[in-house]
Amino acid sequence: MFSIIKTGLNATTHDMSVISNNLANASTNGFKRSEAQFEDMYFSQHNNSTTIARGMGVKNIKPRQSFTQGSMQQTNGSLDLAIMGEGFFVLGDPIGTELNENQRFKYTRDGSFQLDRLGNIVNTDGLPVLGVGNVPINIPVELQNELGDTLVISEISVKDDGKIEVTYGLDRTQEVGQLILADFVNEHGLKNIGNARFEETPESGLPTFEIAKSGSFGKILPGALEKSNTDVTEELVTMLRTQHAFNGCSKILQTDVDTIKRLLG
Repeated sequence: MFSIIKTGLNATTHDMSVISNNLANASTNGFKRSEAQFEDMYFSQHNNSTTIARGMGVKNIKPRQSFTQGSMQQTNGSLDLAIMGEGFFVLGDPIGTELNENQRFKYTRDGSFQLDRLGNIVNTDGLPVLGVGNVPINIPVELQNELGDTLVISEISVKDDGKIEVTYGLDRTQEVGQLILADFVNEHGLKNIGNARFEETPESGLPTFEIAKSGSFGKILPGALEKSNTDVTEELVTMLRTQHAFNGCSKILQTDVDTIKRLLG
């Protein structure tokens, strides 16, 4: 009996941790909420699970992530980008790392980007945003015209298909690159590595890379950011339910302990 009650306490504690993480990231751009998942240990004794269940009860399994679209916040920032529909922005290894075919890409819906001092488009942690060909996108900070005059950036414009156009001086515009998006057969299998970033796993399958507005891929909204898809009210209701479940398990445990004391006394 004690082992069964203990699994209930562990499950509710785990559920509370997941809910707390959702609430803590309610204002994090591109964050995707998770939902704690549990499995009946009696059931796990009768399927192909490799985990040995020691008695009846409940056990924690991998939380399920929700990839529903978050609300859009208009910022008007030149490099604030959001994806309307399917797809993830692709982040590469830090600038200066030798490029290779085995580099570990990261994927995110957080489109809060900026230029570093070398003109590379990077995220808030300095990871480069990748374009077509899975290479970092670099925007020259200045260039020279035919007369030898130095022109500096006056405007950066991102189209809904990910093409990036830069205006130098008053009217010299040129295209410097195009963003690439990634999608997965099973996005719920992605590994959450924090900061609204994900890595592929065998469960998610290999990524499919394509430009925005191609096939099932969504379009890019420039000057906007996708907010967290966490519903604070819903999370608080779930937290109260979980707290009640924890209190119930605690009372059952105390009753069990009192019963054993009486029997031994």
